[in-house]
Amino acid sequence: MESDSLGKVAPGTTPLSVQMVAYEGVIPRVGEYVILEDGGIRVLGTITDVIMGASELEREDLLQANYYDKILKLIERPSNWVKASIKMIGVLDGKKISGTPKVPISPATDVKRAPTDILTEIFKPNEGDGIRIGKLMTRDDVDVYLDPDEILSRHLAILAVTGAGKSNTVAVILEEILRLGGVALLFDIHSEYSNMSLDCDSCYIETIQPEIDPLTLSLDEIAKLIGISYESAAKIYIFLKRAYFNARKLLMREELYDYIKRAGIDSDPQDLLAGIHAIVKLSIDGEGESDDENLIKYSRKDRESVLSLLARLEHVRDRYSRVLVSQAGEIVDHLNYGKLVVVDLGQLDTELTDIVVGKTLLTLLERAKARRMGSNVWIPIPVLSVIEEAHILVPSTMDTYTNYAASQIAREGRKFGVGLCLVSQRPKGINTDILSQMVNKIILRVIEPEDQAYIRRATEFLSEDMVKYLPSLDIGEAVVVGPMIKIPALIKVRLSKAKRRGESLKARELWKMGTEKKDFEDDYYSAIGD
Repeated sequence: MESDSLGKVAPGTTPLSVQMVAYEGVIPRVGEYVILEDGGIRVLGTITDVIMGASELEREDLLQANYYDKILKLIERPSNWVKASIKMIGVLDGKKISGTPKVPISPATDVKRAPTDILTEIFKPNEGDGIRIGKLMTRDDVDVYLDPDEILSRHLAILAVTGAGKSNTVAVILEEILRLGGVALLFDIHSEYSNMSLDCDSCYIETIQPEIDPLTLSLDEIAKLIGISYESAAKIYIFLKRAYFNARKLLMREELYDYIKRAGIDSDPQDLLAGIHAIVKLSIDGEGESDDENLIKYSRKDRESVLSLLARLEHVRDRYSRVLVSQAGEIVDHLNYGKLVVVDLGQLDTELTDIVVGKTLLTLLERAKARRMGSNVWIPIPVLSVIEEAHILVPSTMDTYTNYAASQIAREGRKFGVGLCLVSQRPKGINTDILSQMVNKIILRVIEPEDQAYIRRATEFLSEDMVKYLPSLDIGEAVVVGPMIKIPALIKVRLSKAKRRGESLKARELWKMGTEKKDFEDDYYSAIGD
């Protein structure tokens, strides 16, 4: 038996799968790639299941463990056998893969471990450089690369339970994109990547606190900001609409600041939201009967709606004063080649986070369209936008602003150089239409059957064979599928050297450090008395 021979094909083959019986002492590994050569045709396959038995212990009447003990005393050790299931991947033409075989493989065909050179050729980039994501889980001599063109054009989802290695996977992909001179935008929901540093001389990272110029907000964005819509509060929305367009008109005529000062509001002269606030406040002061055409006219029965609008505007301007900054510019203005922009959203509530992310994504897509159409608007493309905690901002149960923006990019982004990456530990919580358009997927350990089924329904290239691996994957191990990789693979994601805040806390170490630094008397009981 040759050293790379694993066994022989058992009878009962099909063009798509075979069973293999292993040589004595050989135990194939799930995920191992094999070569079957039959009649001049070489076929690449992967082992999807392995089962072991013992000939002496297979009688149906051996129903107690002590029976096994009696047999083992006589034979010392059983004659173990191993069978494996092999799924056909494709016919090899040199080192290239074509379609699956059209006829079954002959029984007794040799099953050999796939040579390193063939696997290296399969998992290397198609052209030029690629994203080195890690190594094959069963072959640490084979590097696995992803195609950045396919990630940008066909989008990506990174899915796993907490602690399975999502953040490390994101960091590896981002540092590889920057190494290639690419552009990335990361929405950091929990300040996990803020002040992250990469082990890459050419990599530039900028962490920014989000700021929005109210002048750049649309009517619907302001409505979302104050928590209304036409469907939920039609009267308030109509009054907001009047104030919004009057404020814009006054701003163009350079007269808005006069209204802001008359209302006693302290703000920048160009602050559109302050201008809307001023118009509503002055309208109430005039009881809705002012002759000023720029103020809102309303009847007595609508006074409560206008008062509610005023209260919402005051609340939003006070609550979000740190983010709503006049003449702040756009977040996408920070993008450049060879640069990662991390938007630190950790201090924002979910409502404002949704506005910031949705608005930024739409602005990015709008500028990318304009550049592609020959406009003078500049934006570095292609760019990969990454949304952490995607189940919060792109949920299956709510109509969020980010949901709308992500759906636009999922449908149109590939034509204009805007890629989308969703990262989540709750796959079933993500909008299924958008998740299904993330054609590429890196799936680390997923335990819940509902999540597994949800991923399976939303993934074109994921087979049932690969789904069953998901609960047993170790930290950093992943199933990779989609056009970014030539064939589906089980891989071990390499460890990123990036320094970030996302690593799990080591409780015992922190407690020990805290105890060693403690240099004061514990006065807890003296503080609360006996």
